[in-house]
Amino acid sequence: MDYGYARLEFKIGMETKYVLKNISAFLHSSLIVCPASLVYNWQKEIERFAPELETVTITGSAPERKDIIRHTTDGQILITSYDLLKRDVEYYKNIVFAVQVIDEAQYIKNAGTQAAKGVKKITAAFKLALTGTPIENRLSELWSIFDYLMPGFLYTYQKFREEIETPIVVNKDENKMERLQRMIRPFILRRLKGDVLKDLPEKLEENVYAKMEGEQLALYDAHEYNVNN
Repeated sequence: MDYGYARLEFKIGMETKYVLKNISAFLHSSLIVCPASLVYNWQKEIERFAPELETVTITGSAPERKDIIRHTTDGQILITSYDLLKRDVEYYKNIVFAVQVIDEAQYIKNAGTQAAKGVKKITAAFKLALTGTPIENRLSELWSIFDYLMPGFLYTYQKFREEIETPIVVNKDENKMERLQRMIRPFILRRLKGDVLKDLPEKLEENVYAKMEGEQLALYDAHEYNVNN
């Protein structure tokens, strides 16, 4: 399917975006960015709760990843890590995603990092940021997440720092704190453990045994011998 060249208009926050490029089936695909340790967990959970959706993990060598990205088809959900995204970001430049999700969004808390710059270069009609710690140390971390979600909504960082961050942190200005809370409240969905505990399934524990072979087994046996003798 190829829609040729088209003018795509969509809103991110209060800002209208216009994109003129070759829009193919990528318009209806989605991208999930998460820590490398969670890539396959995301795939497993999607297959479990939405088996009708097709997931594709972006793995392998650079040429292999480029080929996977270039051959994305309508309806697929691409799953990649922050580390690979910053390496592959140029491969995504002609893709318009329907949805982009970043998990553990504190990974982009520093706006100057390659991880933060990478996710912000992706074009998507709808963006989500998932995190249990939107602010770990500084208000600038919250600004960086909103700069991904809704660029400009919390102003430039310089203006944010002068008008909001410094008055709150240095001067303990409660009016500025209330102003910030009013601004971000409509865009944040917070769930405490107590709110969702009844909806969570019972905890399941599973023991998985991995058999050692070859050099790994020899090293383990040598270590055991040295410990016991």
